Amino acid sequence: MMEDIKGAQDPEDAAMGEEEYEKIVDELRGFNEFQNTKTFLEAENSRLKNEIDAMTAELEGISIAMSSVEAYMVSYGSRTRKCVENIEKTGPKRDVLTAEISDLRLKVKAATKDVESTLNLTNMLKDELNQIEAEKKIVAKRLDDINIGLQQISSDKDVKFPHLKRYDGMFKQIHNVFMETQNRMEVSLMLKGR
Repeated sequence: MMEDIKGAQDPEDAAMGEEEYEKIVDELRGFNEFQNTKTFLEAENSRLKNEIDAMTAELEGISIAMSSVEAYMVSYGSRTRKCVENIEKTGPKRDVLTAEISDLRLKVKAATKDVESTLNLTNMLKDELNQIEAEKKIVAKRLDDINIGLQQISSDKDVKFPHLKRYDGMFKQIHNVFMETQNRMEVSLMLKGR
């Protein structure tokens, strides 16, 4: 196409035309470069606009996230304050509960000692009861012996009247044994009554 333009010019214009032709070619090249640059810049502009839109959307998301974080921090601060207040309020309650626990421990110790004392007293009373029962058997045997002796004396009284004086001494001895047995029985009953 350039050659067609060149051939259509006058020879006179041909010498002059080469310079102009070069100028025009340079201008066309410049124009092409300008067009290419313009296209490139438009594409770059579009790309940068898309990036700006994406970054704007991202910033809006970050702004929303920041608002959410700020709300959470306010809520967290409020909960933290409430927790601190609750901890401060539990201090006196803890002291009261600690005092009550100490009091209960003392009561448990006292109750344990009472139970031990009661068990010891029960064992001691059982031993005394066993002793009283043993003494009761002895006294019952002696009373049986006394009754047998009295019956024998009563039956022998008629037969052995002359020996009455001797029996009188025996009666006194029996009376003494009987009184001694009676005293033991009273002591045993007193111990059992405790």
